[in-house]
Amino acid sequence: MRVVSYNIHSGRDLWWRKRLNEMTLTLKALQPDIIGLQEVHQNSKYGYQASYIADQLQYHLAFSPSIAIGDGYYGNALLSKYALENVDAIVLPARKEQRTLLYASFQGYGRTITLCVTHCSLNQVSRLAQLQLMSTLIQQHAKAPLLLMGDFNASNVSFTPHLMDCALVSGQEKRPTLPAFRRRLDYIFASHHWNIEHYELLPVNWSDHVPVIADLRLTESPALEE
Repeated sequence: MRVVSYNIHSGRDLWWRKRLNEMTLTLKALQPDIIGLQEVHQNSKYGYQASYIADQLQYHLAFSPSIAIGDGYYGNALLSKYALENVDAIVLPARKEQRTLLYASFQGYGRTITLCVTHCSLNQVSRLAQLQLMSTLIQQHAKAPLLLMGDFNASNVSFTPHLMDCALVSGQEKRPTLPAFRRRLDYIFASHHWNIEHYELLPVNWSDHVPVIADLRLTESPALEE
């Protein structure tokens, strides 16, 4: 199964030029099963970006509103080849700008698979509180296959022992996902129900971030349960 996490920077590149069409074509060419998007709009001012990408790819869509903008919102999105169930937006603790964790599940490979996408705060105190809440939620879902992805706004994020960092397992944890600032902020984490077969960053400059890609295979039993 191919998973992509992408901070699309409101559909614009580092110089604030509109790049939503290029982003959409890139995502379509990658043929992912699951896409987690951050900094995506669903409003008339900047466009219904999540809906546009989902329509172009013909994927199922779930959206979590973080900030009200005009007649709509700005937040995170999940796009899936599979029908999404149990969709929920969990409000994360934050001192200033509101942040959310988008949660959903789908039926695939004979299992119920949990998906989460988030965008953490720049503020360290808020971010630490958000990571702690996510850690608690992860432990509550430890028995089921789970994927957590997003922009965590930090270069050293870990959910050990419950989740694996796909980049770390692949020996690519030092590669920046925000190239202009040479920082790694974007992650894909997987529970031990998965084998991580491939990890890469796609070197396109449509956003200030690059797409993070992981190819995973669901195992019969997780290593921690053996």
